[in-house]
Amino acid sequence: MEITTIIGIVIAIVIMLFGIRMLFKKPVEAVPSLDANLHIDPDSQTPVIPRHVRSQLAKQEAEPAQRVEPSLRVEEPAPEKPSAFRKPEPTVAEPAVLETAAADEPSPVTEAEVVASSASTEAAETSVEQKPAEVEAENNQTEDKDTAVEFSLNSSIEKAEIFEFNDESSILDAHLHEQKIVDEESALSNAETIISLHIYPQGRVLSGDKTLKVLLKYGLRYGELACFHRYSEDDSKLLFSVLQMTDTGMEGFDLETLSTQEVKGLAFFLALPHSDVQNAFDTMDSISRLIAREVDGLVYDQNQQEFTPQLREFWRHQAIDYRAGQPTEV
Repeated sequence: MEITTIIGIVIAIVIMLFGIRMLFKKPVEAVPSLDANLHIDPDSQTPVIPRHVRSQLAKQEAEPAQRVEPSLRVEEPAPEKPSAFRKPEPTVAEPAVLETAAADEPSPVTEAEVVASSASTEAAETSVEQKPAEVEAENNQTEDKDTAVEFSLNSSIEKAEIFEFNDESSILDAHLHEQKIVDEESALSNAETIISLHIYPQGRVLSGDKTLKVLLKYGLRYGELACFHRYSEDDSKLLFSVLQMTDTGMEGFDLETLSTQEVKGLAFFLALPHSDVQNAFDTMDSISRLIAREVDGLVYDQNQQEFTPQLREFWRHQAIDYRAGQPTEV
């Protein structure tokens, strides 16, 4: 081969290697210069310093001595930082003076002013971040004061004086008098004897819940002597009452424990003398037979005999023909 051909090949290879190197070489990022022109904020008349320039200034100040963190309070002056190039800080002028000076003649910004403005800007940002809680507390206090003022009474409104009521109430006296008459005329308070009917369920006992439901279903109400009572339609007269049968006889009901008890039987009794004895006996006879059918039981008289139609007529006449002071035939 000729020498010129070999030289051309070598030059071509060198050019290719140089091109490959240029392709894979990372571009060098331009480092911002500290001497670049600063931008002045037209509103606050303070220099706007980029964050990367701010970090470079902090590094340069930290090289001769340890960096002292700025205080979070705006009113405290920044601590003195030892620096061979530090110049005395100029006095801060009012915004109106700065605007006048800027309009007359632009003045160059020194390094010390840049550092001082940077520290004050960071401190102001920190204080602004910490003040929302205090502002919120002041707003809450203001709202409380406004609410108190809003709900305060108007002093011009006349207030009525409240007197204690010491007189007797005619309505209450009339009610108590009527109740006293009802109690005195009650058949139970004047009872000389009773006629009773007994209901026993066949081959089982009644639950307390079932007993309560049946009695309330047929219009009986719980009242005096722990009995269930049936009154006339106008509630003016007591017709008859109901007790529960136990091994020792007739006993009253305890509503607090009735739901957990077992009832062996029910005793219906009519107190004599009675002002409406015929209606009272017929109502007691009718309801006793309905409840006996409801609980699958039988009705017996007070001598423990099954209540047949013949016994029904016998006891009915005994009740109707009864007079005060006259013993009942058994």
